Amino acid sequence: MKLIQVAHAMTKHDGASKFVLEMDKIFKQLGYESEIYAHKIDERIEYPIKPMSAFDGGPEDILIYQMTTGTSFNRWVYNYPHKIVLYYHNITPAKYFFGNAWGSFFKCLAGRRDLKRIVKNTFFAWGASEYSCEELRALGLQHARPLAAIVEPERYLSCAPLPLLAKRYQDGWCNLLVVGRGVPHKKQDEAIRVLKYYHDHISDKVRLIIVGNIKKSFDKKLHALTAELKMQPHVVFTGMVSHEELCTYYRLADAVLCLSEHEGFCVPLVEGMIFEKPVFAYACAAVPETLGKAGVLLENKSPAAVAQAIRRTLSDAAVLQQLAVERKKRLAELSYDRIYHQVEADLKEIITLWRENR
Repeated sequence: MKLIQVAHAMTKHDGASKFVLEMDKIFKQLGYESEIYAHKIDERIEYPIKPMSAFDGGPEDILIYQMTTGTSFNRWVYNYPHKIVLYYHNITPAKYFFGNAWGSFFKCLAGRRDLKRIVKNTFFAWGASEYSCEELRALGLQHARPLAAIVEPERYLSCAPLPLLAKRYQDGWCNLLVVGRGVPHKKQDEAIRVLKYYHDHISDKVRLIIVGNIKKSFDKKLHALTAELKMQPHVVFTGMVSHEELCTYYRLADAVLCLSEHEGFCVPLVEGMIFEKPVFAYACAAVPETLGKAGVLLENKSPAAVAQAIRRTLSDAAVLQQLAVERKKRLAELSYDRIYHQVEADLKEIITLWRENR
């Protein structure tokens, strides 16, 4: 028996792709024979991944599909002749792309449609969060269990800051950091409005650093908004960054901000915890579950409410100390060892169910 992970695409800097690689390592450490296949493979990934044209799985193997969105490849999965295991990374609701990114809109619509068919051919599923598992259970899947993304602190903390980059922004200003893809539902536009309020009503020595590749149409809107609010000297658009640059930006941050309206897990929340930064996040989707008490959950994300929450928190030593205590607890709950032992236990149940479904 082999454990075979299958993905539509394996991409160098993609979080879901990194998770696939980490799962493969865990499977092998547990003594299982494990393989990865993908429809599209980024040549920059230095790890053994086989193309789907070479797929040789059969009824004696357990196939694990890593689902992220709607693609034509989903058809191959729901037509697979044997029951499968699903890892559901969650799919962004299509409404967030309506009118501004039609390709993503139709892809997400297709993903939700395909998910219903894939679930019918699934006997066990992991979800990136309980939030994701609830969606799977609503589709009739009996065995669905949350399995958090693997975010190892040492990979970040062992990365030394880049001196020139650090020097550029260590000027006494308050650095607010937003990390993630630049797409409408991530709400970088709202972060810019928070910056404007903070600048006008709290302190003009404030900067917003927006890290991540931004979809072209949305990028134009963000730059136009920045110009309209006359905040150009206070907003930094980094684009895609290296791991070293990312870690440096986290070290520079006074606060990590997430106003996203849809997250299946949200790795930047955990990254903020790792660097011991106060995290402020809108309480929606999987965010409350991922952040727990380790950050400030925002029920109201008006610019005034968010900016004042940041000001109050950063100026209250007792609150900052309590957040530090909660961060330590939450990171322990999300530790590699916890995930490793959960996978070990879940695989025993998966194998039992697999035998029952043969």
